[in-house]
Formats: sequence, structure tokens, C-alpha cells
Amino acid sequence: MIYFNLINNAPEVIPQCSIKPLPLGRTQGKYVAPYQETFVLPSECPKSRNKLNIEAFQSGDYPITRSLFVVVKQNGQTEQQAGVAYANFLRTQQGQELITQTGL
Repeated sequence: MIYFNLINNAPEVIPQCSIKPLPLGRTQGKYVAPYQETFVLPSECPKSRNKLNIEAFQSGDYPITRSLFVVVKQNGQTEQQAGVAYANFLRTQQGQELITQTGL
């Protein structure tokens, strides 16, 4: 099984003008913002928008993430070959760029 860290729905939520994403943390007093500092106020939007704090999601510092799993059927047939090829593609630069473009 192959998995990739996935940034949930944050790419759709962070740049919105009417939603304030909250900093969260695993321990009290140590909160991590899901957006890049500094926070863009709703009054400044849509001229300026908040940007995703990708590093916090990738490192796991922001506590709400989920993983993308690629399950490969182990039968030595076409299904296994296709699954392995798909998983390998997702690991390439082109695959990573496509994952990023989709907001995952």
C-alpha cells in the first residue's frame, strides 16, 4: 500500500473572503495557522487573499490532514501492473505537480 499526505479541503477554504480558518495545535498555547502569515482581513479581500501554509500541512504541524492511499491488488496481473504504474506516476515530478494543481 502506498500513501501520500493530503491537505484536506484547505486549498478551497483558505483563500475565501468570508471564512476565517483557525490556527490549531496539538498542545495548548502552540497553535499553527493553516494560512501563511500574516492573515489577510476580509476587508482586504478579494484584492488580497490568504495563501495556504503548505509547510505546516506537509510537516504535520497543522493537526488536521488526511492521507491519500493507493491500494494495489497483488495478483500478478494487469490490475497490479496498472496500480503500480499509477502509484509510481504519482511519485514523479509531473504527478506531484498534478496533485498540487488539484489542491491536494
